[in-house]
Amino acid sequence: MKPQISILFDAYHLYHLAQFEPLMALLEKDDRFDVYYSTSSENRKEEIELCSSVLLKRRGQFVFHKDENIRCEKIKDIGLDVFICGWSRYDIDSYVNDNTLVAMIYHGIGVKPSYWNDNHPRLDLRFVEGEYRINQLRENGVSTDLSLTGYIKLDPLFNNESSYFEDKKKLLGLNESKQTILYAPTFYPSSLEKLGMKLGDLSKEYNLIIKPHMWTYYLDSFGGVNLKRQRKLIYNLSEKFDHVKLLSPDEHNIIPYYSISDLLLTDASSTIYEMIALSKPVVVNRFYQLKLTHRIFQKRLYKRRLNKEMNDEVENFCFSADNIKQLPLVLDKAIKYKYKNIVSMREYQEKMLYKLDGQASNRARDEILRRLKN
Repeated sequence: MKPQISILFDAYHLYHLAQFEPLMALLEKDDRFDVYYSTSSENRKEEIELCSSVLLKRRGQFVFHKDENIRCEKIKDIGLDVFICGWSRYDIDSYVNDNTLVAMIYHGIGVKPSYWNDNHPRLDLRFVEGEYRINQLRENGVSTDLSLTGYIKLDPLFNNESSYFEDKKKLLGLNESKQTILYAPTFYPSSLEKLGMKLGDLSKEYNLIIKPHMWTYYLDSFGGVNLKRQRKLIYNLSEKFDHVKLLSPDEHNIIPYYSISDLLLTDASSTIYEMIALSKPVVVNRFYQLKLTHRIFQKRLYKRRLNKEMNDEVENFCFSADNIKQLPLVLDKAIKYKYKNIVSMREYQEKMLYKLDGQASNRARDEILRRLKN
């Protein structure tokens, strides 16, 4: 009998899990694989505990130590065949041997340059969501081998998991007579501070599910952004307004909430491309709480945080609100008409999201097997 293929998913952050879970589930049922999981010990205690609790419930083996150097040694001592990361902003070489296949399932797609700037030289392979992204990575100097699999994270939306999604819906206690908005602001640039408590009043005619960025829960500040203010706002909104449902950090995977929502409200976020996979309307807020340097020098914002071309292109298929006063009318219009431009939306689906068939995980598995065989 051939020895099993040892593969470890390194969920360095909690929000990397959603990218991994469809492939994890597939390989756990495949006798050819011996599956391991880990998470970084350098995160805040709350994040470590929650990520660990999720991974300990899975069928694979959990590898961890509170000392990151020892965690690193424990992973390296396994002699892994495959190491999967969700980003590459750490010393990957220290966790793997020379013959380990290192692959990345990136933690999101969207309008931020980090998509191609995050590219460690030790990466052997990167699973890519669409042909447009392959071209974009190449144009921005990424030479890593690329495998066109489709967006692994989205597989559950196309694999008949409706009963699971309905269970999530029932737990929220939504008003069945109202349409449901999913508000998923990024941590920066974000519209959350600009909206403030007005968001509760503006959304009274709907169910409003708020899915904050993970760092809003676990960090007080990041990159000069005061996340404590954002955290206080989301808690105040959920306490004051009955129609506002705030998802706790335990709900690390946003996928079920695309299914049960009628519309996505967001900023400059990869969630735009995830929601259009279901051909549902997206409203993008164009009013942000910006740092002083970005208010004065907007070019710096696009250089560091946003890709201007993609940020402008979403106007083709998303509804947008330039200020808070516009938002109620834009939400009403998006709910009523659903599509700003269905032809443009379909075009973006095709180029950004390869084969929305629920089989991206299978293609990733097959690519891993092919690489190891060769």
